[in-house]
Amino acid sequence: MNIRMIMTVDPVTVRPEASLGDAGKLMLEQNLSALPVTDPAGVLLGIITDGDLLRRPELDTAPEVSWWRGFLAPEASASQFIKTRGRHVSEVMTEKLLSIAADSPLVDAVELMASHRIKQLPVVNGTVLIGLLTRRNLLTALVEKLQKVDETNVTDEAVVSMIEAAIAQSHWAPKDAVRVASKAGVVTLSGPVFSDAERQALIVIAENTVGVKSVVDEMIFVDSTSGVAFGSF
Repeated sequence: MNIRMIMTVDPVTVRPEASLGDAGKLMLEQNLSALPVTDPAGVLLGIITDGDLLRRPELDTAPEVSWWRGFLAPEASASQFIKTRGRHVSEVMTEKLLSIAADSPLVDAVELMASHRIKQLPVVNGTVLIGLLTRRNLLTALVEKLQKVDETNVTDEAVVSMIEAAIAQSHWAPKDAVRVASKAGVVTLSGPVFSDAERQALIVIAENTVGVKSVVDEMIFVDSTSGVAFGSF
């Protein structure tokens, strides 16, 4: 899956000269958490988010610049003052931002968003904004996949083979101990496991296998230190 498939096309934008009040009003009216900032040609200049508006004197939340910090780091202090007290988008927006091409794999975008702790990622063609990828886009795509009904007819033998193959490819499962059976799509897992995490992960393997309708857990917990079996979970 690539970014183009799920991104918001032609997102709502704002000009850098717009007032902060107008930008905030637009975000509220459109139920947005971020506004890309562009020039009249659509070139991406920055982005303003609801997080940029948390520290404001109007809310009594703006940080005060101490005299010693102002003396030791005047440029940084001035920049902070502008960021927290500016009245126009250009003064508050983030200019150094990440962006990505529309045909990039979705996994690349998610890695960027996770590693940099950002909630939205502008999508560009060169320097021109063409879309916006947000966590809401990702959630929408995920829900559609989770709710999609799989009507593929799969034999019980094929179900067992797929589950056993997935278990064999894992790096954590007790491969030789778990037994898998399937009847009309109802899978039964049995045999010893050595932690609750292993048990749950094995159930997840079965649940994600095509043709599985439900999973019956008959696995037995065995203490790895003593070898004593404590019965079913």
